[in-house]
Amino acid sequence: EGIVTDLLDKLPPPIGYELVTVGEEVAYQPFSNFQHMSRDIAMWVDEGTTAAAVEAVLNEHAGPLRVRTTQFDEFTKDGRTSLGFRLVFQSNEKTLTDEEVNAVMDAVYAAAEKQGWEVR
Repeated sequence: EGIVTDLLDKLPPPIGYELVTVGEEVAYQPFSNFQHMSRDIAMWVDEGTTAAAVEAVLNEHAGPLRVRTTQFDEFTKDGRTSLGFRLVFQSNEKTLTDEEVNAVMDAVYAAAEKQGWEVR
């Protein structure tokens, strides 16, 4: 106690304070008690197509059951780039069935093919 008081007595008084910028707000939600399911998708895209652009299209069509998308592969060959992603699906209300997740993935595959990407 005495050492801390001595140190505080020797510190100069603050002249001013730096402003702290507030980051984006984070919304917390409870975790699901139900099992997740994952599906992988790999596709050839034109060289120069960014992984972020591909991920945005996949996420847009994966719907509200998608809880996470992770890129796991990328390589370029013969003017094309191969990108691989894992999509994780989970419900807060029930265990998903293969049929439910496969229907969502059919929409994801269709969206990728509409972009001209070759799903492999």
